[in-house]
Amino acid sequence: MSAAAITTATKRTPVFFISHGGPNLLENQDKPGHFYNWLGNYLKNELKPKAIVIISAHWQGQGNDGVFVETSEKPKLIYDFFNFPRRYYEVKWDHRGSPAIAEQVVDLLKKSGIKASGNKHGNDHGVWVPLMRAMKSNPDIPIIEVSTFEHEDMEMHTKMGEALAPLRDENVVIIGSGSAVHNLSTLWTYGDKPSPKFVHDFDKDMENIACRFTSDERNNLANQLDKHASFRKCHPTAEHLVPFHVALGAAGSDKGKKLLQDYYSTLSWGSYAFGLPEDTTLPTYDGSQASI
Repeated sequence: MSAAAITTATKRTPVFFISHGGPNLLENQDKPGHFYNWLGNYLKNELKPKAIVIISAHWQGQGNDGVFVETSEKPKLIYDFFNFPRRYYEVKWDHRGSPAIAEQVVDLLKKSGIKASGNKHGNDHGVWVPLMRAMKSNPDIPIIEVSTFEHEDMEMHTKMGEALAPLRDENVVIIGSGSAVHNLSTLWTYGDKPSPKFVHDFDKDMENIACRFTSDERNNLANQLDKHASFRKCHPTAEHLVPFHVALGAAGSDKGKKLLQDYYSTLSWGSYAFGLPEDTTLPTYDGSQASI
């Protein structure tokens, strides 16, 4: 490998899959809060990316093979959650978008045979809640939201990630924002009881795929998660899972690392990074720091 190629490889940004939660995440001081403290610090002080491209579980495309890309200079905040205290519906954030990078995202998707179009949609809570929890103030790093497909085809979402992967060579961070396990219909059935076995089983198998395999082997295993025995118990619909597939597609041959493991009822906070440098310092969730 040439010196130029080595330099390019070392500068490639990591990819993330995050479990985002509702607007109360903004005040969370438990394990998820510690994780987002770390993520914000890592983004702003270590990576300093040119932009963040984030695929949200809360925005679906149109038709069998079409996706949307947010193109606003200043995306509005969408308060797409219900029955929360009024203060969450009055939140403002000093963030911005980038029409130029959004158009670049559209072009990359189109070149890969994916129908993509710009849309002044705004940022839903799958984008602004986790990133605002991570970075309370963010006037400098543009955020470009991308929808998932309208359908649940996991292979197509993996290919979408592959199409976006070249952005990593331009100091753009790619994030899939969903939830490792997301079943709100049974959330209060289990309530404060320990999460049921099927939640742990699915989460652990997801971790094995993310962290023990790479490249096509990892993608192929992930694309079969809809056949998992606990799939529909964990994901009545797959919109919170497929951002994981986009992240895997963008990650390519980079190794995965689980950053956060936490559960509440039929939710899992499982979050991952792919392609982190070996000396990256991560939170241990007791206030100290540890290197991977």
